[in-house]
Amino acid sequence: LRLIEECENTPYYEKSVFLELSPFEREKLRQRLIMRDKALIAIAFETGGRIGEVLQLRKPMFTVLEDRIVIKDMPVIKRWEKIGEIIEVWQKEEPPRDTKRWHWSYKYDAWVRRKFVTKPKLDRRNVLEIPRFEPLTQYIVEWLDMVEDWLFPAYGVKGNKPISPTRAYQIVTSIGSRIGLKICNHWFRSQRASQLAEEYGWREFELKRFFSWKSDKEAVLYAKLSPTKLFEMMKPIKIGEVS
Repeated sequence: LRLIEECENTPYYEKSVFLELSPFEREKLRQRLIMRDKALIAIAFETGGRIGEVLQLRKPMFTVLEDRIVIKDMPVIKRWEKIGEIIEVWQKEEPPRDTKRWHWSYKYDAWVRRKFVTKPKLDRRNVLEIPRFEPLTQYIVEWLDMVEDWLFPAYGVKGNKPISPTRAYQIVTSIGSRIGLKICNHWFRSQRASQLAEEYGWREFELKRFFSWKSDKEAVLYAKLSPTKLFEMMKPIKIGEVS
């Protein structure tokens, strides 16, 4: 919630686009940008998605129900997918300094290194259901009423495109730095996974299902409970509490 509250202090008036607007239009745009930034932070946390994945969300992917928000087809941007490889031959007379990457090849009678040809890999997450009782969902619902297609369209850009990942990082890192938080690419995912394990008691299976993880590695990392949580799970259940 500290990140959300700090959105109110972003100095939007310093941007050149504001100088061309009347005081009324300036304040109207400022309030819209504040709502946008709050929604960006809220969705990044609630979904545990990377910033680049959150920017690909569109309004039709969301269904707001009385007790939950349903998100379908949220993209998962895998870093890279290998589609081929090439052999690079060292062209200089002196040997390379980095012998960890380069090795001598008797076939080529030269120093060589293998380079992979890759491309960004896109997948889709399982259906997400976010309960409305979580405090950040109000900012998501409010923002959904403000947009038509892309959740985070770039201001003044033709074609209704989303803001760039670079700009989105600038937004969240600037807000975070003002309250002493250093936000990286996986920060929201780490915070969300830790919260789900700590507050809801989720274990590996639930975390893998929610984040659509393929392996147990990350799920095991975040599913480690603190001593306090382990103690709470050991408390005896009172007979009157059993339905």
